[in-house]
Amino acid sequence: MKRKALSILLGLAMIASLAACGGDSKETEAPKETEKATEAAKETEAPEETEKAEDGGSKAEETQAEEAKNDGQTETDKVNPTGTKYKIALSNSFMGNDWRQQMERVVEYVATQEPYASRCELTIVNCENDAESQSASIDALVQQGYDAILVDPASETGVNQAIQRACDAGITVVVFDQPASVSTDGCWHIRFDGARNYSILAKWMAEAIGGEGNVVLDQGLQGAAEAELEYNASREMFETYPGINIVSDYQSNYGLSEGEQALASVIAANPDVDAVTTQGYCGSVINAFKKAGLDIPVSCGGGYNGNMKALLANGAEGIIDVYYVGLSADALNYAIRILDGEELPEDTVLDVAFVATSIDYDMGEYSDVKIELAEEGVNFFEDQPDELIYPAVGSNFGIDIPLEVITGE
Repeated sequence: MKRKALSILLGLAMIASLAACGGDSKETEAPKETEKATEAAKETEAPEETEKAEDGGSKAEETQAEEAKNDGQTETDKVNPTGTKYKIALSNSFMGNDWRQQMERVVEYVATQEPYASRCELTIVNCENDAESQSASIDALVQQGYDAILVDPASETGVNQAIQRACDAGITVVVFDQPASVSTDGCWHIRFDGARNYSILAKWMAEAIGGEGNVVLDQGLQGAAEAELEYNASREMFETYPGINIVSDYQSNYGLSEGEQALASVIAANPDVDAVTTQGYCGSVINAFKKAGLDIPVSCGGGYNGNMKALLANGAEGIIDVYYVGLSADALNYAIRILDGEELPEDTVLDVAFVATSIDYDMGEYSDVKIELAEEGVNFFEDQPDELIYPAVGSNFGIDIPLEVITGE
């Protein structure tokens, strides 16, 4: 029976380290369909809990956060430690940035910790970043008899039929990170509201440049539905300011080097730029404009530790949002609980955290959104890798993720 879709607002733990604008992303080609069994995690103690739940905006009707507050349970506490050990696969379509690599490391680690280790056998399958390859990969997983498949889709619509076939075969599917528009019994969705988040980022940037000037927008990763949502949301926000002109677009493909190269071409034709959005690395903006001998414009980016390090080191203004990489662990948590028969919302929307070089701007309709002022040792760290995104999971997940697991050291 179809469950009524509920929006779930979970406060994110404020950041202990955000990662990678100044450093290079690992832009490696993902293998066509290579499975890797979950590796045993390093036996290291988790860092001390320093996370604070943040309320990012509007209130949902019902939230897991409120339920957990009432009963004292974390999301991990809700996993029954005994029962069937399920065979679960994660289908990932892209490995070209640090977020996806850390996402895989976190869910691998969580799958080795109790109660997850006793309840699941996790396999990660990477395929090429196109709907055809991922659809074939999902079909193969169906034939291999998995109980659940976690899907980070290459396309909002292109893998829908494969997801439907999996559901028709009785397999539980949890879609996370990028959206898929399929709506069917047997399929759940866990995501961030990228459109809302990029409206907030664009609002901050518009105020930072005084409501007037020239703006360049990042289109993100080609074919990624979330990238299109974020691009459109930022465009719509900037267009509410009569004094702001959107002079160009570019495509970063979520990469540091690709973003810098694309911006170099933009700058050649439009050297007078006041603000640039990125869907990943502020370093793309900083490097491109410094090499061109131009002032660094206001920018925004993902929650990489190096983003804030690079902004402050270069005296630049900017804002970052933290999409925590443990969204994959939430998907794993959901899959086990759903397979156990628990009724969970069909659509779960999580909040992100925001960190900026200034908190003095009028945020208008988003004045209730919590934006942290950048502070070394609190929400970014000079002694941590640029690519680090931390915390990796929300404050109510119930398992701390060691830094060395996230960074792969």
